[in-house]
Amino acid sequence: MASTTPSESIFCEFPARSYLEKYYSAVGPENAAFVRSITDYIWPRTSTSDTVIEVAGGPCLYSLMSLMASRGRPFKHVTFTDIGWKNLREVECWLRDHPSQFAYDPLLRWLSEEVGIETDGVARLLRASTWDLARFDWRKPVPQAWRHNYDVVSCHFFAESATNDETELIAFLGKLGHLGRPGATLLTSFICRSEGYTIGQRDFPAFAVDQSSIFGYLERAGLELEDVEVRSVPSEDPASNPGYEGLLFVAGRLPG
Repeated sequence: MASTTPSESIFCEFPARSYLEKYYSAVGPENAAFVRSITDYIWPRTSTSDTVIEVAGGPCLYSLMSLMASRGRPFKHVTFTDIGWKNLREVECWLRDHPSQFAYDPLLRWLSEEVGIETDGVARLLRASTWDLARFDWRKPVPQAWRHNYDVVSCHFFAESATNDETELIAFLGKLGHLGRPGATLLTSFICRSEGYTIGQRDFPAFAVDQSSIFGYLERAGLELEDVEVRSVPSEDPASNPGYEGLLFVAGRLPG
């Protein structure tokens, strides 16, 4: 595991397993929409997906499993980044097939039924990919080795969920455009109209975005996208106090 020492942040000690159990233990309407926003964008297109970077991926592998279900063969290289050591430990446990790993069985069964890939196929192919786990603080400049180096830039529930500051939100979004090669696929997801959220007993900040505002922020961040698809889904269980009103998914390509 590569290590880049992050600045002090509440996200360094992010409660990874509690987060996974709260949001990813089942494939309800929100997670189904999340997965379909990826598979439906990737399936009809012939864009290269050999190399992928997961930007502040937390402890979650939903996006990469969805990509793998669409791709059907190991990635040449996956760079998985996050500031939290517990998040990276969860990913590493899964990659090593450790008994303590988080169980993605509901997602794998859903992918088998919806995509037609055998239940263990996604896991087997994803583990067969070449991986680099990097502890990285995205408030820092993008490393030169990552700049314009990836076919797919994947970033889900990060920029708006890591700050309540507009300037920092725009800075996070702007860095996404420095990672993909010309014509690269950008897959993003956002929680909508959130003022913050709680995992376990810990509170985390958020910046309120929605479909009416996100493209303005992307434009201010210098992110130009082509072949854009947008979809949204309301919160499936508002009574559970999820910390947001719904989810928003934006996919597109960087200019070629």
